[in-house]
Amino acid sequence: MSDFRRPHSVREAAYAHLRGSILAGSLPPGSRISEPGLAEQLGISRTPVREALQRLSQEGLVELSPGRGARVRILSAAEVREVYDVRALLEAEAASLAARNAGTAELSALEKQLLVLDALPADDYTRQMQVDFDFHTALVEAAHNKTLARIYADLRSSLTLIRSFQRTLSQHPKTRQQHHNIIKALKARDPEKAAQAAREHVRYFRDLVTSSLEQAWT
Repeated sequence: MSDFRRPHSVREAAYAHLRGSILAGSLPPGSRISEPGLAEQLGISRTPVREALQRLSQEGLVELSPGRGARVRILSAAEVREVYDVRALLEAEAASLAARNAGTAELSALEKQLLVLDALPADDYTRQMQVDFDFHTALVEAAHNKTLARIYADLRSSLTLIRSFQRTLSQHPKTRQQHHNIIKALKARDPEKAAQAAREHVRYFRDLVTSSLEQAWT
């Protein structure tokens, strides 16, 4: 887990610490979370830990089971496919809008993020995932559509749960090429090709992830 810092609100600190550990992959899907153990580790009472777990349960990041405690949620294969299908719709629209609306500086920043991603060590999964997410978030923001960005942000928790179960996909050769295809279409100011490139990338990634998960669960 990441380092814990006690601010003025212990309740918010416990929530932020747990949520950050889950989203960073320090607590991968299926991990059990001991309420008393975590309270002792952080040096706080069990009440803020319990409240943090309840909030994370409402967000879909944690499962609470009577008599069994808490664990980081594992999405079913059907849920994984649903998440990526929705992501494909959102990112295709975002790419189309970005081809029209993104500034030159935004496109340059997107391209630089891909160079950073491609240059990361193959075993630095945490950093790969973060840069990959940053790239796709920046793509959505480049659409200049606040509603689309807000809906996409709501999807990120589920995406992180899925991705934290995997360790090898951010630098997959074909997904690398697909990233650059998106940039090429954006720089050409071609909304249709940008949407197609984004859609193909997400769907290809969906198939890689679901296939990997199915193998892991069998």
